[in-house]
Amino acid sequence: MIFEEYSRYYDLLYKDKDYFGECEYIKSLIEEYNPETKKILEFGSGTGIHGNILGELGYLVHGIEKSQKMMELGVFTNSTSKSQNFSCSLGDCQSTYISNDFDTAISLFHVLSYQIKDEEVMAVFENAQKQLKTGGIFIFDYWYAPAVWEIGPTLRLKKIVNSDLAITRIAEPECFEDKNIANVHYQTFIENLSTRSISKIEEIHEMRAFNNEEVIQFSTRAGFSPVHTEEWMTSLKPGNNTWGVCSILRKN
Repeated sequence: MIFEEYSRYYDLLYKDKDYFGECEYIKSLIEEYNPETKKILEFGSGTGIHGNILGELGYLVHGIEKSQKMMELGVFTNSTSKSQNFSCSLGDCQSTYISNDFDTAISLFHVLSYQIKDEEVMAVFENAQKQLKTGGIFIFDYWYAPAVWEIGPTLRLKKIVNSDLAITRIAEPECFEDKNIANVHYQTFIENLSTRSISKIEEIHEMRAFNNEEVIQFSTRAGFSPVHTEEWMTSLKPGNNTWGVCSILRKN
């Protein structure tokens, strides 16, 4: 399972990610499209940072996370406390059922793009639909196909160092534009600065990009009405330079 091996380094690799800003952005979308929201279902909670911050913002959040190691890790940054309003269950966003009284469902950090097959995408949409109240909303982000193939996935190198570890991660994509899929080959080298020992983790992440027409088709088949789509975090109209897009659906 992806994320299992390098789950212990996940938060370190993404320590510069603006989790607080992203949660404020999600809050702004909720306030605009479903301001009565009290209860949120989160698909793909990871180590719980988004869920805890949203919990601190006053929402009651229940997450579903596929990786046992990510759940057990539950590492929070020094500025992120563990909220009493956040809980999480081990499960799959395609099938795990919690209850049918959620006001809003969210799926962040491109969880939808990890659903490669049409039936997997439909399963996520249908699972969100059956757990939302009528009129509830589903907010999710994903790779936007027109931009992905205009810009093109490229070889990326990331280095992170703290007092204990030096981590180097290489991401090399293999692209299948006709299928809107990129297989990203990750090689992660972890050096223990005390012992100078080096370990290596290799994983392949299959990622799918979507265009507007696909999102509309999947959502309407699942019993949603498309409400709005915009560039992630900016509110701008998606374009050929918009790698990350956010869509909002409403349950019919």
